[in-house]
Amino acid sequence: MATVPSVRPAPPFRPSLPEPSLEAIREQSAPPFDWRLYPAIFILSGATLLLELTLTRIFDVVLWTNLANFIVSSAIFGLGLGGIAIMLWPMAETPTARLVAAGSGAFAATMLLLIAAIRLLPFDLGAVAERPLLQLVYFAILYVCLLAPFLMVGVVIAILLTRYARRVHRLYYFDLVGAGIGSLGIIVLPTLIGPAAILALVATAAAFVAALVSARGSRVRRVACAASAVLVALTLGITGRIDFPTHALKSWTFKDDPDQAVEYSRWDPVAKIDILQQPEPFLRRITYDGGSQASFFFQFDGNFAAARARYFETVDGQPRYHTGRYVALPYWLKRDTPMRVLVIGSAGGQETLAALVFGAAKVDAVEMVCGVVHAAKGPYAEFIGDLYTDPRVNGVCDEGRSFLRHTDQRYDVIQIHSNHTTSSVAQGAGAVEPIYLQTVEAYREYLSHLTDDGILQINYYMYPRMITTTAQAWHELFPDRSFRDHLVVEGSGWAEFIMPTFVVKRSRWTRDEIAAIRHFASKDFADTPRRDYGILYAPGEPEAANVPDEFFQVPLSRALQDRVPYLVFPPTDSQPFFRDLRKHLHPLEPDARGYVPASAAAFINASLLGFIPRDRIHLYLLGGLSIVMAGVFLLSPLLRMHRRGLRGAVVLPAMLYFGSLGAGFIIIEVVLISKFVVLIGFPIYSMATVLFTVLVSAGVGSGASAWLSGRRVDRTAWVFPALALLVGALVLCFPYARDLALGLGQGARIALAALLVVPLGVCLGMPFPLGIAALQSAEPRLIPWAWGVNAFMTVVGSLIAAVASIRLGFDYTLLLAAGIYLISMPALSRLLRAAGDAPLQRTS
Repeated sequence: MATVPSVRPAPPFRPSLPEPSLEAIREQSAPPFDWRLYPAIFILSGATLLLELTLTRIFDVVLWTNLANFIVSSAIFGLGLGGIAIMLWPMAETPTARLVAAGSGAFAATMLLLIAAIRLLPFDLGAVAERPLLQLVYFAILYVCLLAPFLMVGVVIAILLTRYARRVHRLYYFDLVGAGIGSLGIIVLPTLIGPAAILALVATAAAFVAALVSARGSRVRRVACAASAVLVALTLGITGRIDFPTHALKSWTFKDDPDQAVEYSRWDPVAKIDILQQPEPFLRRITYDGGSQASFFFQFDGNFAAARARYFETVDGQPRYHTGRYVALPYWLKRDTPMRVLVIGSAGGQETLAALVFGAAKVDAVEMVCGVVHAAKGPYAEFIGDLYTDPRVNGVCDEGRSFLRHTDQRYDVIQIHSNHTTSSVAQGAGAVEPIYLQTVEAYREYLSHLTDDGILQINYYMYPRMITTTAQAWHELFPDRSFRDHLVVEGSGWAEFIMPTFVVKRSRWTRDEIAAIRHFASKDFADTPRRDYGILYAPGEPEAANVPDEFFQVPLSRALQDRVPYLVFPPTDSQPFFRDLRKHLHPLEPDARGYVPASAAAFINASLLGFIPRDRIHLYLLGGLSIVMAGVFLLSPLLRMHRRGLRGAVVLPAMLYFGSLGAGFIIIEVVLISKFVVLIGFPIYSMATVLFTVLVSAGVGSGASAWLSGRRVDRTAWVFPALALLVGALVLCFPYARDLALGLGQGARIALAALLVVPLGVCLGMPFPLGIAALQSAEPRLIPWAWGVNAFMTVVGSLIAAVASIRLGFDYTLLLAAGIYLISMPALSRLLRAAGDAPLQRTS
């Protein structure tokens, strides 16, 4: 029988298809995108930045300004820790919406814990020496409560970037734009609802996001909606009713004193003010930021003639109308003349009262803390004799330099009494605080706005540095006239701490005028208890020997700068750190030749805590914490990556690239906030303008960068030289923009500042999404770590910005940031090449 061979059916016809691309496989394997995640990240980012700014304001009050800067800056590490957490525990099987809802709900819950911690925890810097371990526990609990909300947001953002890396351009757009809009809240919300209600509002926003992304009809959505309603009611209920107590004993802090009860309180965008009763019925004390500074309302019945007759009298040892008779010195010298007066930092009005008592015809009273102006014109108007509504008084809420630069008025007297804000949101912290009232450019403006016989009087510490600064400005204006003949320094204050009265006259001082000042400073003129008066310097008089000639030389000699044991070179608007004085960590000893006056030594030594300068302690703490955190963000993840077989050819460029972006971005942002104060005027407006403009325009840049993603290296790399060129152009153009702003109103100045920043902001928004897109192709497992490194270096970058600004000035610090961006360019090129060489593999 013949064998029939078996026949196999032919395989079905299959057309030859190209190998699917890596991008296509990753797109198919990515979870489906829910459009609700865009508003979710928008709301969370806005709430987070508002939280950061509000916490800074709160800790300005409850602790010292520089420690507020440290605490809030270090809490931002939580954003990066969220990325590290997602890298270590990816939670790949959990739906994205559920994770976002859980993170947002936890964010809301931690906000309530934070409110309770700040109010109820008895942390106290003054008690550290007595109970160090207990206070360490309190501060540790506080720090965990601060870190937690930022950690929750960091987790959410890291999840979204990891799972939807191909949508990074839009995600980052909503992230940045939301943050930019959130920054505007710090202008109106502190006064409108108070900081406690702002924190409750942030919690409400987080609960709303949890409800937004949850599934319809789910128990999670029902709980989140109920929580949102409760938090809305809580926000409304605590508006203006809950405050935060001061946890540090400051110069003007008074607790549990029935004679100094708080009768008026207001959170201003610049500073919180409390007005306290006093044992003397004719006084009300105005304290700023929990007692960091103080001024007074003096009771006045409106009778200027009677006030003049007893102006220098005391009642029970307390001056009746002033905190020290030096307040009246320029007005007493020009008494009974139709003076035109400018008071910068008018506060409670004692300088304005003195000017009117001695016959001023017109007083421009400029005060930056609007809450004080509101109190003086409102609830305390009758108490101070309607001083601010007198027809001769123009009470203005503005920054002094801004007001002066936008008026062509010349004044017979310009007076400034230790006017600088303690708010770190508005200015800075400690020695890092820019003081634009004490720069060469500022003195040049003061002198230019004096009449030919006008007087400039400034009460401030460290008169040697004031001399070098004024001498430089004087030389630029009047190179053929000796400044020595136009200065008198009168010493008035307490025995251990002297705030000199620095008086400059545009014409030469005559012997009769110096004799009059000598009489004014003598005890024969008026006996003021607890005060020491006398002339420290007068031209052509014996006191001239108290100040060495070298302080008046222009330019200042290098020999003098090397000889004097503190910094004495003139500050400028590019380097306006007048209080950055310290060269060494050891205490200073006064000398008999005037190089180190007793007042200068006392002022510098007062900031020493042992051998640690308190005005810089936040920089040391932040630097030390950054070193510790480097192990968490860099070393530990690197070891884990090595064990997981991640390629070093991708890891190291990613670390360099995203770290550089974090540092460079924040350096530019921080420096522009400080630098633009001169152009915009009001510090809080400068901060809001820069933050809003940079972040929103960077969001636009992120969205526009999508067309660059995946293109050739040479087409992507142009972003970095373009960014560097824009930084250089801004540095070069800024002086011209500043001069152009002289004739513009507040709104036009803000628009001009925004115009300068927008092109740079657009470029700043492009590198991060380009890097994430490259990393998504090269090694997507590194994306959450890249977010963590970026956030970590943001905090480190803020430290670099502070130190570099002090040492190099704002312009060179901006150029340093541009150099950091240029350094990151080769790292992106390496990531793009690694993306092109990536093996085909599915990603979870």
